[in-house]
Amino acid sequence: MKLKSIARNRFVAAAWIGLALGGQPLLAVSAAGTLPAQWSFGLLTDTQGAGDPRGVSVRLMQPVVDRFVNNHNIDLLISIGDLTENGTAAEFDTWKQAAKPLADAGIPLYLTRGNHDVRAESTIGGIDPLLGPSAYRGTDTWSTAFPSLSGPTVTTGPGASYSFAYNNTLFVSLDLYGAMPSELIGWVGSQQKGSYDHMFVYAHEPFFGRAREGVLGDSPLRMQVLNQLSENGVDAYFSGHDHQYSRSAAVDGQDVLLHHIVAGSNAEKYYRFENEFNVGEEVGAALVNNEVGYSVVDINGPFVTFTHYSATPPASSDFSEAWEPEWRVADRTTFSTNGNSYAVNVGESYAGLKSAIVEGNGFVGTKAEILAGQNLDGRSVTTEPDSGAGITQQLGNIVNFGWVARTDGLYSDILYLGGMDDLLDGVADPFVLTLSYGEDIAIDESLLRLVYQLDGQWVLAVDANTDGTPSFVIGAWQSSYGLGTYGVDTAANQVWAVIDRNGQFAVAAVPEPSALVLMLCGFGMLVPLAARRRRA
Repeated sequence: MKLKSIARNRFVAAAWIGLALGGQPLLAVSAAGTLPAQWSFGLLTDTQGAGDPRGVSVRLMQPVVDRFVNNHNIDLLISIGDLTENGTAAEFDTWKQAAKPLADAGIPLYLTRGNHDVRAESTIGGIDPLLGPSAYRGTDTWSTAFPSLSGPTVTTGPGASYSFAYNNTLFVSLDLYGAMPSELIGWVGSQQKGSYDHMFVYAHEPFFGRAREGVLGDSPLRMQVLNQLSENGVDAYFSGHDHQYSRSAAVDGQDVLLHHIVAGSNAEKYYRFENEFNVGEEVGAALVNNEVGYSVVDINGPFVTFTHYSATPPASSDFSEAWEPEWRVADRTTFSTNGNSYAVNVGESYAGLKSAIVEGNGFVGTKAEILAGQNLDGRSVTTEPDSGAGITQQLGNIVNFGWVARTDGLYSDILYLGGMDDLLDGVADPFVLTLSYGEDIAIDESLLRLVYQLDGQWVLAVDANTDGTPSFVIGAWQSSYGLGTYGVDTAANQVWAVIDRNGQFAVAAVPEPSALVLMLCGFGMLVPLAARRRRA
């Protein structure tokens, strides 16, 4: 069988997990040579028929496939299980036909099995060293429908598990049904990030299930495995199975171990949220129920931006009727592997959250810390379970720090700070942010200020606030200072400000008196502050 060439203006290696589709496989490729720093991949999950006699929710899947092909410049697509209702050869053929536009567009696919996809497979029983009497499923029907070929960066694992590398990112696909639990745990625990920039693990069932118990339930093994994945360098764990969307983080205190995302559903059934967030093990940041959804992950160097899109499902029960969804951004978060991430529940303090970037590779070694602030009102979501009263859950915030090397004219590296803006609009509860600067700068330190990037321009950070009155002081921050107060502490070599914005921050020099102009660092321009006053 010949490999189909990918018209992507780049060279690819012939490592693939193929889909026999009209005689041509869908390729899962890895990089040969240097790929652009910015790239993206899509997440599709739970396309099972759920009443559709074809065994695949074709009318929901087709618009999502169209979005991936025509609206998102994705480099590859991951399908996270339950492609079909019963895992038959005919149903897999239907799925492949619905996915054909992806192959025609040269978008490689990587698939993993769900609990519905293994229904037609043989069952093998045995005794597992960890969990006792257990059983697993064969792979005959799956392998026939989706023949695979090993390549230089594709490594097979237990059952239909595998790992692959793409653009300096390691992906690990975990088949939860193809081997004994101890073998699966041992294999996924052996996968190491090593020198890769990012590492993602995906499997059909979540560790933290909102609609049903997670893959390990409340077993102590759950946090043992998640801690091991974190130690191995996993950025995020992606799953499906719940037929809903949820985003949380596995935590150790306030420290984020890894991001945990149930990536939505494209099936014609919608489970209710039966389980609340697991106190002490995770902090939840987003819930979306009873909608059709898919996700896109954008990679830009160390930064990962995860966006979930959703739409109201069709009202008609006619599975043959075309569906024209109105998509919206339901959730978005950005985190970086060169910064820290923290989970903060409603009512908890932001004080003490910090991050620092090591000097070198263009970085000057800036430190950031939040001195004060609190996650105040937060958000809550009420959902109706399949039985019993509604469940109201408080959502917390996952606060992410990330770093970009400084540009000419700045006196610090550029800090990205996000996750405190409940409505994804950049507006946060008031907090105090400090950034450090070096000892050996050739400028009067009293001129240094905390600046914020607004509409592509650097402005005083307090000028981007939604409220408060800008007021400058020399010296350290004090708890009596209100929103809009800002200053420079020359004794501690840091600038600070009381602000209510997330985004990008840096240290810049502002000639005094600066009530009229602010030097736009690195651009050789002056920006009138009067044009950058607070916006409601």
